[in-house]
This record gives sequence, C-alpha cells and structure tokens, in this order.
Amino acid sequence: MTALTALIGAYIASEPRLDIWRRYPDVSGAEDELTDSFACIQVSAGFAEFARARGWEATVLLAEGAEHPMADHHAWVRILDARWYIDVDFTARQYHNLHRVEGRDHAVLAQSWPLVWDAAYRDGHPVAGRFANISTLSSAAALPQ
Repeated sequence: MTALTALIGAYIASEPRLDIWRRYPDVSGAEDELTDSFACIQVSAGFAEFARARGWEATVLLAEGAEHPMADHHAWVRILDARWYIDVDFTARQYHNLHRVEGRDHAVLAQSWPLVWDAAYRDGHPVAGRFANISTLSSAAALPQ
C-alpha cells in the first residue's frame, strides 16, 4: 500500500489543478467552472495514464445508471496489484450535496482525499452509491467527452 500512496502523492505533485478537488466545494467561481472540464472522467483518465506510465495496471471505471437520481454518472480508477484491487477517486467531493440538499455533507467532506477504497465494493461507490452499469475503459481516447 505504501507504493500506491507514493504513486498517488506523485500524481498530486504533478497536477496542480487537483488541489481544486481537494478543497471542493470551497473553491472560487472560476475554479468551480474549471471542474466542468476537469471533472471525474478527465481526472481519472489522467491518473490512470500516469499510473500505467509507471508500471501499474490501472483502469478507468465509468459508472452509469446511478441508483440515486442526483448521482448521474461517475468515473474513478481501479488499480490492480497481484494481490488486490484498490479504487481511487479524486473527485468524490462533488457529492457533498448528494445526501443533504443544503450540501456540505460532513460524511462526504470528511472522507480522505483522494477517496481510496477496497474494490471489493464492486457494484458501486462508497459515496455515490450503486450504479446499474460499471464498465472499464482502458484508454483516455475511449472516454466519452
């Protein structure tokens, strides 16, 4: 797990825009607008590419058909090691208003950033919930825009 922690730290150091997601929803209006083009799919594709370039097996997961009507679709990265799968999500804080209409849900914002969990939870996401379909995308070119 230490090697994965180092990988995540190296990606954070290489991509200054990630700080928006660390601070989310406490961002400026301009930063919030940036999250429209630097959202879960783009962030996940970047991290997966970064990880693969360093010898990790990393796959972007695209989850669609959320059980929760406000969750829509979401993307994160699954890292495979010989012994385990770990999921990593840099943008989970966007769900700070998923379970509390007024937002700023402490249960979401108090989660680690990035959110990292054992992929044994295979049919969904620990914050966004269950999805009808979770597909794997191995390249950024295959990701929907």
